[in-house]
Amino acid sequence: MDPHASLDALQRFAAIERLVAKVYFRFSHLFLGRPELRDFWWQMAMDEEQHACVLLACREVSGDEIEEVLPPKEVREKADWFESQLNAYLSKGTRSISVEKAFEIALEIEGSELDTIYERLLFSGGPHMAKAMEKLGVPTGVQKEKLKSAILRFSMEPHLRAAAEGLKADTRED
Repeated sequence: MDPHASLDALQRFAAIERLVAKVYFRFSHLFLGRPELRDFWWQMAMDEEQHACVLLACREVSGDEIEEVLPPKEVREKADWFESQLNAYLSKGTRSISVEKAFEIALEIEGSELDTIYERLLFSGGPHMAKAMEKLGVPTGVQKEKLKSAILRFSMEPHLRAAAEGLKADTRED
C-alpha cells in the first residue's frame, strides 16, 4: 500500500471538515437576526475550520512516519456518502431554517463516525502527528458539548433535547 494514500486520506478528511464548516457558516448567516445563535454557529464553523487545518498540518509533519492506515472500504464508502450529503445540502439555496432543523442537521453531522476515523489516522501517524494534533486541535468532544449546551438552551423540542443528552464526548484510550 502506498503510504502517500494515507496522506491523501488526511487531505480528503480535511475537505470534509471544511464542508461541515460551510454548513455551520450558512447557519450563522441564516441566524443573523439572533446574535446568540449567529455567534454559536460561527464558532462551530471556526472550530471545523481549525479541525481541517490540523489535519493538513498533520499531513505535512507526518512525512514518512505515517503508517498504512487507510480506512477500510466500508468506512471510505460512509465518508463518500457523508460528503455527498453535505454537498447536496450546500447546493440548495436556503433562505431560512428553523432552530430545530439546524440542530437536527448538526446532530447528524456531530454524531457521524468520521471523528473516529480522523483520530485513527492522526494518532497512527507517529509522535510528530500526535504532538501537532495535541497542540493545535480542538477535541471533538468539545464540539459535542457546545452543541449539547446550545440545544438545551435554545430548543424545547423533546426529541432534540433527548438526542443532546445522548451526545457523548469522544474518549480515546491511550
